[in-house]
Amino acid sequence: MPEVSQTVSQRPVRRMNARTVKRVKKAAAHIALIVFSLIFMFPFLYMFFMSFMTDKESVGNPVVFVPMSGWQFANYKNVFDAEFLGYFKNTAIIIIVNLVIVPLAATFCAFGFTRCKFRGREAAFAVVLATLMLPSMSIQIPLYVIYVKLGWINTLYPLIIPAAFGGGAMNIFLAKQFMRSIPASYDEAAVIDGASRFKVYSSIYLPLSMPIAIFIMIGVFNGTWNDFMGPLMYLRKPASYTLALGIFYRYAGRLHAGAFPNVQMATGVIMIIPSAIVFFLFQKQLIDGVNIGGIKG
Repeated sequence: MPEVSQTVSQRPVRRMNARTVKRVKKAAAHIALIVFSLIFMFPFLYMFFMSFMTDKESVGNPVVFVPMSGWQFANYKNVFDAEFLGYFKNTAIIIIVNLVIVPLAATFCAFGFTRCKFRGREAAFAVVLATLMLPSMSIQIPLYVIYVKLGWINTLYPLIIPAAFGGGAMNIFLAKQFMRSIPASYDEAAVIDGASRFKVYSSIYLPLSMPIAIFIMIGVFNGTWNDFMGPLMYLRKPASYTLALGIFYRYAGRLHAGAFPNVQMATGVIMIIPSAIVFFLFQKQLIDGVNIGGIKG
């Protein structure tokens, strides 16, 4: 009897020890994640704090990591001059046009590959996917030659017009994967009622494909907002620069009035804010889009 009672009394102790060990492991994991997050966030935090420093503090005189002479909000005011607003206007034009054209073109092509039967459909789709294997550097020179002959250099056309031709192979693939999950009975019933294929796309598949269209739009926004190589190749006149290219030429290798590191960091913070806002507002759509591409179909 004493041995039995001793065994029974040890069970709660073992359970408490197991719970304690589990809590300790969980707390250690959280602490490690916080530490690693701070390490990765340090450059962004330092950029944020430097954007509010005085000119002397930002160049390391004295060396500080947070503003010691008050928060200089005027640094952000110095960023928004006529030159910056011109870059922003060009970028906004490209983004707005691409946000409309790319989802429409991608879903339209995906509808053709998914619901329209024609000879060579699978081969054509295989060719589209094969373009994903091409290194981007291998097509830049041919594209540049084409745009030179078309007279599009120093215009926004190379950054807008190509989006109308399919919207990108990856976007077509994602839209096709999503449309495969839509019951075929929808368009069959519409065809029986006399609807054309375009009517089926515009009235049924396009509205139902809004989740993947939003996911594509998020990618288009981030890609266009941060695009540097495209404008660098095709834009030569300052009046046609986008933000990414204009800021590079504005601050790279020269220190003009108002271009101390604090103003440069303020510009960087401004460039990050739109992408951060889009990410936090559309986290669910981003996750759903990844699931669509990896599971459905």
